[in-house]
Amino acid sequence: MQHFKLHQHVKVNPENDNDNYDSFKDEILVITHVAKSHDDHPGYDEGLSPEYLYDFRTLSGKEVPCSLYDYELVKA
Repeated sequence: MQHFKLHQHVKVNPENDNDNYDSFKDEILVITHVAKSHDDHPGYDEGLSPEYLYDFRTLSGKEVPCSLYDYELVKA
């Protein structure tokens, strides 16, 4: 499994078909927070461990309204 790092540039995995991501699906995202447990992020699902959960902003500085797990991302 590949984990990403703080400030790394990523994109939504093109195989991920979630309508909630349409507004930022094709943008490059910058990781602003990395959560490895529920202690790190209230939305973290312990059942998905060892996946990490990430928060983002776009390159233009706009905050992304969703947090995503490793499997939902690819390197930009």
